[in-house]
Amino acid sequence: MNIFSSEEGYGILGLCLEGNIVFDVHFYEHSLSKGELLIISPGQNVILKQQSEDFLINYFLVSQDIINDVLIGIFRLSPLFFIHMRKKHQFKLDEMEIRRFQIYYRLIEHRIKPMDLVFGKEYVLNVLRLFYLDLYNNYQNALLLRKITLDGNKENLVYNFFLLIMEYYKENREIVFYAEKLCITPKYLSRIIREISGQSAKEWIVEYTILEIKSLLHDLSLNIQEIAVKTNFSSQASLGRFFRKHTGMSPSQYRMDISQL
Repeated sequence: MNIFSSEEGYGILGLCLEGNIVFDVHFYEHSLSKGELLIISPGQNVILKQQSEDFLINYFLVSQDIINDVLIGIFRLSPLFFIHMRKKHQFKLDEMEIRRFQIYYRLIEHRIKPMDLVFGKEYVLNVLRLFYLDLYNNYQNALLLRKITLDGNKENLVYNFFLLIMEYYKENREIVFYAEKLCITPKYLSRIIREISGQSAKEWIVEYTILEIKSLLHDLSLNIQEIAVKTNFSSQASLGRFFRKHTGMSPSQYRMDISQL
């Protein structure tokens, strides 16, 4: 079963039940065996290199839009979580964690087949939120402790960059600002962030900002102008242009879509 032949633009969440595989993500080799969780984010380049004859996996495909809807439906997660999830693609689970994933898998499998179910999409999103909350709960302590245990200057730089995003992303979305805070050149910051995370510094700033805007759009007590103020855009029109550029729709269109769930 070649799970990596899935439609482009989708990620993979799955639990290996038997056998093993060896695969490359952005030219770094990884292996997956029984009892391990596989997580491939949308847009990551994956090549399957080896697969045992008895390889068996329960998995489902997720789009970036689904992942975004899941994450904004819980709480604003640290960007450190995103970089962690993009670098680590398999997790060894204990027996209780395996049982929990199997429950999540069955709940989603049973819910997506009858397509006429009322609130079917919202049901699936909420199950996936539980799944991501489990991941975040298991690994957030390790992420925060990296401030103490990091050895390399580059990784320390990346860590401090993400701390700055959390503090200043509403005030400033320009790479120059963050480079000055870190006492390095914008070019060097961009190179190191992409080298360590696989994504540019600008993309991380935009991603975190978009998630915050989407989260606020879910609060129907706020109008678009109030959201623009909260996210430090100069005007509602400026917010709209930024949001449309990075999502392909206006804030009003996005709010209309989520209201129909």
